[in-house]
Amino acid sequence: MSHKMMSGTIAALIPHATGGSSHRNHELREHCERLAKDMKDPYFCAIITYLAVGDWADVLEEENIPLRERLAIALQFLDDKALTIYLRHITELAIVKGSIDSLIVTGLTNRGMNILQSYINNTGDVQTAAILGSYVSPHKIRDSRVIRWLETYRDMLDRFKLHTPRVLFDIERGQILTEAMQNGDIPPMELVPKQVMIRCNYCGEPVASEEELGLVGQAKWRVRKFSLFLA
Repeated sequence: MSHKMMSGTIAALIPHATGGSSHRNHELREHCERLAKDMKDPYFCAIITYLAVGDWADVLEEENIPLRERLAIALQFLDDKALTIYLRHITELAIVKGSIDSLIVTGLTNRGMNILQSYINNTGDVQTAAILGSYVSPHKIRDSRVIRWLETYRDMLDRFKLHTPRVLFDIERGQILTEAMQNGDIPPMELVPKQVMIRCNYCGEPVASEEELGLVGQAKWRVRKFSLFLA
């Protein structure tokens, strides 16, 4: 029913949109603007706005329309200068709001990391940021924030005793880094350094410093060596 009601309004607006005149009926434009504000369907609102105003700028500001669809409109109808301005506007707005949808514009670049940082600040979802950051750090970009996200996420899995997801995450990240070393993106490194870690059974925090852990490892080796000698 609503579609039939809107068809009359659209039919009345089409001559104004296709007539090539830069002047539109002022009263009709005001009516359409009021109508667009009361409409719940963002696509109807976009159609009415464009037919009434004749400019895609207002349509591209309609946040209820998915970003990928607004980008399709911008790429189709904006000239190079207007498109550059629009993409810059999207990026700056995404950094402020932490909208990770805008990563399709920036990619996993330094600006993309800024968006992810804002996303974490707004949502606390470090898991998403850590997983995305693991695909580019440190072989494509070097950002200390990504390392912090990764360590925070791994520590979180340890705290929740989610050892299997933690191992799978480390394996997949190791595969990414191994491929980066094979491609020459990063110098060869030891992905899993030898270590002994003593953690509290309740909170998962280390109960000894690195120096103490080293001494514990040496002591265990000496005890084992002495036992073999006695045998």
